[in-house]
Amino acid sequence: MNFLYELQNLRTPFLDKIMSLLTHLGSELIVIGVLCVLYWCINKRTAYKLCFSYFISGLAVQGLKIACRIERPWVRDSKLYPVEAAKEGATGYSFPSGHTQSATGLWATLGFHFKKWWFTLVGIAITALVMFTRMYLGCHTPSDVLVSCAITTVVAFAVNYAFDHFKATKKTNLIVLALIEIISVALIGYTLYVVTSGKSTPELAMDCFKSAGAGIGFGIGWYIEVTYINFNPKATKTIWGQILKLVVGIGGALLLKSGIKAIFGDIIVVNIIRYVLAVLWITALFPLIIKKFSKETK
Repeated sequence: MNFLYELQNLRTPFLDKIMSLLTHLGSELIVIGVLCVLYWCINKRTAYKLCFSYFISGLAVQGLKIACRIERPWVRDSKLYPVEAAKEGATGYSFPSGHTQSATGLWATLGFHFKKWWFTLVGIAITALVMFTRMYLGCHTPSDVLVSCAITTVVAFAVNYAFDHFKATKKTNLIVLALIEIISVALIGYTLYVVTSGKSTPELAMDCFKSAGAGIGFGIGWYIEVTYINFNPKATKTIWGQILKLVVGIGGALLLKSGIKAIFGDIIVVNIIRYVLAVLWITALFPLIIKKFSKETK
């Protein structure tokens, strides 16, 4: 907290705007955007590495959030106040940091995959910058960002190692699917218990439900795609065709993610369903459309 006081003393309106902008490098939309480009247009294997790292570390971080239930710094100490523009994105509990998990999941996964020293340095720099912005803005303590970075880095390394050293079979795919679904459903069950027992509120626990929904959607979508669809992201030969894929695909994901919320409200079951459907669309439903459209074009 003393470190956060020092950062608070350094704030200026100009720096506040810069840090509020840079912190979005660790947002969910950035990771999902990169994932969609990789998955639909470039290389499925690399995209699946990112998917596993991002969604598994997300389950771990959100699980810790709801288990520890550590409040935001400004709730714990009234002398500390956050940059006002950052409060909207600082949902849920403080420990560990969700923005740090997103940034680390993206850059650590790609760094372990490409194994280029300059790329790794860029990734470390961007991740460190996101971590710093979260503390500067008053949204997280050093322990929040460091633990999140450590957990996600370990997950990213493990995912890359598994992809590079083990051969997938139908049996292992089923086991992986079962584990992802069990962990996701368990997170929903535990979070519901915490909320219904009065130990937390739906608002503070909502990110846990969203993460669990995303985990369920990813597990099912990944298994369907590798088992039954197996689309080719490079079947579309023109740059305009690839751009059209991204526009339609991302538009469909946003429609499911935001449209369902707009119609049915921001409640627990709706948030779980919309994240299941949005990730299922990204991983299986839209790839099925891509494959069918590619065949018809040929």
